[in-house]
Amino acid sequence: MTKERIEKELTKVRQQIAQLQAKEKDLAEQKQMAEDAEAMKIIKKYKISSEKLQLLNKLSEDEIARLLAQREKETLSNEEKIIY
Repeated sequence: MTKERIEKELTKVRQQIAQLQAKEKDLAEQKQMAEDAEAMKIIKKYKISSEKLQLLNKLSEDEIARLLAQREKETLSNEEKIIY
């Protein structure tokens, strides 16, 4: 291949990559919107108030923090066993 043909092919491939990246971004946004719509349907179906949603979110954050702390504690405990 000549240098010009290689450059032309590289340009073509870069354009295809840019198109695919734009398509990926669009599909990811569509997926998020579909997930949001599904969540909204559930919220409406069960008539969940915004106060209840905030409480559920807070509980989820607290639970995640608790699980992370527990995992860290277990990791430290296991490391101490290995040392001794």
